[in-house]
Amino acid sequence: MKKSVYWFGVLALVLAAGCGKKEAQTVKPSPWQGSDVAVWVDQAGITGTQIQQEASRLFTKLPKNIPAEQMGAVKGRVLQQAIENLVVRQLVRAEMERSGVLISREEIEKGKKDLEAAMGPNGSLTMLLADANVPMEELEMNLKLDLFKNKMTRDKLTAAIEAVTDDAVKAYYDEHPQEFTQPAGRLVSHILVRVPAGASEAVKTDARAKAEGIRQRLLDGADFAALAEEESDCLSRTRGGDLGVIPRGREAPAFDEAVYGQEIGALGEVVESPVGFHVIKVTGEQEEQLIPFDDVKARLTAVLRARAQQKVAAEYVAELKDKATIKLDGVLAVAAQTPQTNEPAGEEPALPVAAPVTVPAPEVPAH
Repeated sequence: MKKSVYWFGVLALVLAAGCGKKEAQTVKPSPWQGSDVAVWVDQAGITGTQIQQEASRLFTKLPKNIPAEQMGAVKGRVLQQAIENLVVRQLVRAEMERSGVLISREEIEKGKKDLEAAMGPNGSLTMLLADANVPMEELEMNLKLDLFKNKMTRDKLTAAIEAVTDDAVKAYYDEHPQEFTQPAGRLVSHILVRVPAGASEAVKTDARAKAEGIRQRLLDGADFAALAEEESDCLSRTRGGDLGVIPRGREAPAFDEAVYGQEIGALGEVVESPVGFHVIKVTGEQEEQLIPFDDVKARLTAVLRARAQQKVAAEYVAELKDKATIKLDGVLAVAAQTPQTNEPAGEEPALPVAAPVTVPAPEVPAH
């Protein structure tokens, strides 16, 4: 049977895309949580509560601070991934039941040990379960499904991995030089005082004043990295404000002009960009350079093998989907029949979560 409905196109209808809020956002549960079936996979129903629980777990894995203007898109991706995860698990579970293939307790225990070993010397299943917010029973079931999927694709997985030879890795390197080329540009660090989209002039004035104050503290001898970690509204604060290499022409004009207009090692004037005010320090320059193959060979081999395994797994899931009937029900089915409009979405976005989730102050792109 064919999959009867593609649900991903209607996600924007289920979620409202809120943006522009400066304060921490509290995401409320969706009104369709409960025992009502939202997606059917053949005769098995996936409920709103299940989707919300899965989405909530995924949401906790996101960066602590997300730009307010990106929240709507992020929530759509979270919901999409939650539905996809649950549908795939149901497809594999049903196939496992039909096949009669058994996964032994010994295989599950070994899988748990392998999983723990992969987490490194300081990792543990206890930490993993707490971090993922899942009970042991669910972890074991998901592990069981993965073990079954690996059994069903073992020959293809082995062939895919064996195909990633040294010659194949070198060929990929030679055919994709842009992926291994360090761009020419300036090495830049910055401290960002973010200004929300559509902010008033008063808010902008306060933000500029804060940036000027930060610049003065640096001129008075404050450590740039320490101050960036303390004050910057950019993810780069975890690296002391380091943005790495900024090629000419990549950033907003004002930011680009500042980077290439000030002296290396000097502290620039406060610069305004579309995301706020920046205090910029250029720390050096870098010429374009192709990274030697030997320097990337081990990592590239691992990446290509992982891609090959993922491709086999994706093809297996696609085969299961082709044999199944997957359709929407309830509010998702209604949303699928609702014409999209260009009307602005409501102020309070709804994320399908099992309980309210508080999102900390928004994170922003580097510049």
